[in-house]
Amino acid sequence: MARVTPIRVSKGAAVIMPLLLILVGFEIGVSVFGPLLPQVQREFRVSAGSVALALSVYHGIRLLVNVPMGRLVARSALPAMLAAGGAILAAGGVAVALAPSFAVVLVGRAIMGVGSALFFITIQYWISKVATLDNKAQLFSYHQIAALTGTALGPALGGAVAGWLSWRYSLVLAVIAGTVALGAGRRLADPTADRPVAPAQTDPSGGAPLEIRSILGPGIIMMALFFFHGGVIATLIPLFSAREIHLGPAAIGAILMIGTIQRFGAALASGRLAGLFGTRRVILTGLFALGVSVLSFLGVGSPLGVVLAVSLVSWANLGGSLVIALVTDVVPEKHWGVALGINRTMADVGAMVAPLLVGFVIDQRGFGAAFVAAATVLLAATGLAAVLTAAHPTDATGAGGRDAP
Repeated sequence: MARVTPIRVSKGAAVIMPLLLILVGFEIGVSVFGPLLPQVQREFRVSAGSVALALSVYHGIRLLVNVPMGRLVARSALPAMLAAGGAILAAGGVAVALAPSFAVVLVGRAIMGVGSALFFITIQYWISKVATLDNKAQLFSYHQIAALTGTALGPALGGAVAGWLSWRYSLVLAVIAGTVALGAGRRLADPTADRPVAPAQTDPSGGAPLEIRSILGPGIIMMALFFFHGGVIATLIPLFSAREIHLGPAAIGAILMIGTIQRFGAALASGRLAGLFGTRRVILTGLFALGVSVLSFLGVGSPLGVVLAVSLVSWANLGGSLVIALVTDVVPEKHWGVALGINRTMADVGAMVAPLLVGFVIDQRGFGAAFVAAATVLLAATGLAAVLTAAHPTDATGAGGRDAP
């Protein structure tokens, strides 16, 4: 009988595996709401613009609380913050599920936004504290894979439950996700509480002050990536596919799912590439490739062309959670909480601005101009981020060394 070689999981990955499993569930809980909008609109008899507030209020509240939550996480026990984020999400999910009016839906969505801000910053901070220079990029690539898994499953599960029962029952998924995070937070031991700091984890900046340049570089990258997702993935591709290629919702959803599946491969590859060439180089190269690949939609005229273009941008999307690794590379450890909060805030700005800008350009100039505008934003962000991060040649290589910019 042939001997089966067991799959080896790195020590770092094994340490954060419970966090990644919780992250999958939490992402399912926070992403269930999108497919529910039509039913919510019909039940409360509100306009399309009004029901869209249920999406924007979620990001809007995070713009206000990301930085305070980052400060809180940096000063508190991480398991307690994980539990608090789960409890707040569950409370928001209950409020939305039982809402007697649309105003209560908005309040519940805002509560869910607060819980998600606290949870996601806690997860990022936790992984940053556990990681070493050797495995940080790889661990954050696993983080991205877990997030993608939950983001892919959430809308599908939420829509299925809404179709089978009603949109209110779909919020049970958010309540379950928050409750699981609450229970896990109460039981997981903080791995950094009594652990001595390894040489590779020693903060070389000591007590250096927080420099705005250190925050702006990764922040602009994250803003550009969320601009891409909000403007290209969520807005441009669906509208372009429906109006210009005449595809139905099912076909568009299937194409976007194909892209998501391929992003799993890009996320896994990004961690390995960062170990070989450095985190900063991989992120900037991926962002540049993303801007160029968006232009491929200019030549698309068939369903197959849409599939190929979506595949191209999916494989170019190498940044993702690697940006968090870059943040904790260039920012002194005592400022991680604030830096992660600001980084998340800039991401939410990108997510909010993108649909508005892209929609305006479509109305004024058409789809071709919109794709060019999106590519221009991504390429401009690449150049600006390259300049702002050049002062910090802190790319961790696979051997634990440092790259020059």
